[in-house]
Amino acid sequence: MAKMRWELLGTSVGLKLLMAASGLLWTGWVVLHMAGNLLVFAGPETINGYGAVLQGSPLLWVMRAGLLALLAVHVTSAALLTRRAREAKGRYQRRLAARDSTLASRTMRWGGLFILIFLVYHLVHIYGPLHAAYVPGDVHHNLVVGLSDPLAGSLYVLATLVFGLHLHHGTWSMFRTLGLERVPKLRRVTGAGSALITLGFLAPCVASMTGLLSA
Repeated sequence: MAKMRWELLGTSVGLKLLMAASGLLWTGWVVLHMAGNLLVFAGPETINGYGAVLQGSPLLWVMRAGLLALLAVHVTSAALLTRRAREAKGRYQRRLAARDSTLASRTMRWGGLFILIFLVYHLVHIYGPLHAAYVPGDVHHNLVVGLSDPLAGSLYVLATLVFGLHLHHGTWSMFRTLGLERVPKLRRVTGAGSALITLGFLAPCVASMTGLLSA
């Protein structure tokens, strides 16, 4: 039984399930991260208190390790599926791909690579080395000042839009893998959910860049 499970994970369907599951768990964390970012609108005390609790939690490094492991599973599954798709390419596959393609699906792989590179930049930026005026422990100041920089703010906006497309296509692909594509209005629901998450991340960026939020 265990051998059969490992063999299933090695198939294209198994890899899609791994990619879907890891992506779903990452999406859950993304929603929590978005909710935390939106606390910036509640004022410095609220978001700084949230940051202090988060940094003081003994589970923080466990969560980080889990996210890193999920990211490794997601990226590895995507890379293996991409290689297999290229090996199996043919006239029929190209016609089918062109027929079913959308902006999100056509940019899925490059979008994923861009998001991965941006994650590295985000970590370096949020923890100080690339921040214009980093203040340890002052989440409100760091977020607003960091995003009010035109170059950094524009990069965050671009990354958020790319992530929104990636999330929309990824969630829909996950439901297709699970055989749920015929559920009424499911595609609209996934699109609406992706749009809400995108707007949730865009709000602090736009508010900081336009001066609606100030440090």
